[in-house]
Amino acid sequence: MTEKKGLMTQFPCARGRAFVCKNIGDYVQAVATRQFIDHIDEYVEQEEADKYFPEDKRPIRLVMNGWFQWRAENWPPSDFVKPLLISMHISPLKAEQLLTPKGIEFLKKNSPVGCRDLYTKDLLEKHGIPAYFSACMTLTLGKKYSVDDASRKGVCFVDPYFEIPELFEESNGKKLVNEDRFSDFIVYYSRHSEAINVLAKLPFFKQYSPTGFLDRDESVYRPYYKAYCFYKAYSKKFSEDLLLNAEYITHWLDVDMAKNTNDDLLNLAENLVKKYASSKLVVTSRIHAGLPCLGVGTPVIFIADEQITSENGTFNVPGRLGGLLDFFRIMNFDKGKFSSDDEVLKSFETINDNTIFQNKDKWKPYAKALGQKCEEFMK
Repeated sequence: MTEKKGLMTQFPCARGRAFVCKNIGDYVQAVATRQFIDHIDEYVEQEEADKYFPEDKRPIRLVMNGWFQWRAENWPPSDFVKPLLISMHISPLKAEQLLTPKGIEFLKKNSPVGCRDLYTKDLLEKHGIPAYFSACMTLTLGKKYSVDDASRKGVCFVDPYFEIPELFEESNGKKLVNEDRFSDFIVYYSRHSEAINVLAKLPFFKQYSPTGFLDRDESVYRPYYKAYCFYKAYSKKFSEDLLLNAEYITHWLDVDMAKNTNDDLLNLAENLVKKYASSKLVVTSRIHAGLPCLGVGTPVIFIADEQITSENGTFNVPGRLGGLLDFFRIMNFDKGKFSSDDEVLKSFETINDNTIFQNKDKWKPYAKALGQKCEEFMK
């Protein structure tokens, strides 16, 4: 019986709620996979793949890549799903629930498993599951979305990490201002109010939170304080013109579950990929902004600190970046200061509109191998 071809999505992880805060990076991964499918017969929700029982009893070919999985009780997929297990991350938060005897049997049956990170590779091998480091599908986005270098323009900051120390602290049930932080804020703002005011008016500085999801604090001062925290740190390494003329993007967004479809979110993710592809520089702490930039050839600086790289950091799920960070030119952020072990980045005293560099090449063999495996699987 002829198999169908499908695209895996992660839309319904909060069914029953009117709005849900989602990371558009989930859909950037699906945009990458979609490049290798000549036609899509239907979508299969990752979190509900165990319930896939088509009326025509035709199996479906599905590239299964991404973060697995919030609803561990719904793992593994049904027998009607014929998977290519590639670029998978098994979350330590769910590993015990996913690696049941039935889950291990599914992974072994469809092995070797391509792992997005080294943690997942080691985890699966400890359970006797053949596995290898495949890296991330988003590295293949150059297949469709590359542009001519001469046409690139603009700079994007995509969830760049910076610290936002709390101005108010609880004491004996009362909310009190931290006098030292408030004083520093006022003094610095008085000297740089023009630049901070420009940044504070941008939606990003209302929405951004360094620990994920959207900032729900509606305080009038909040965008100005966050803009101050960002500008005070980033102006030490980036020129004022670059900072004030850049576009600021967060990958978190509120999704109206009643109105937005998979196609809507895929189109939104595709538009972001196109934006990154046409930019002359992207600065980010998001792998699903940084890795696509590598794939499409856009110069990218990855901002990292302990919150991002540590297995205990609040910005990161443990083990999620093992192996991937080696692909980037990295600028380290520590206590409001930047440093780098990268020889290219170290050579720039200030990064401005005229700064030119090329990305590392270490990611390219992985992108090629990923593309070949997907093309063969979907033939």
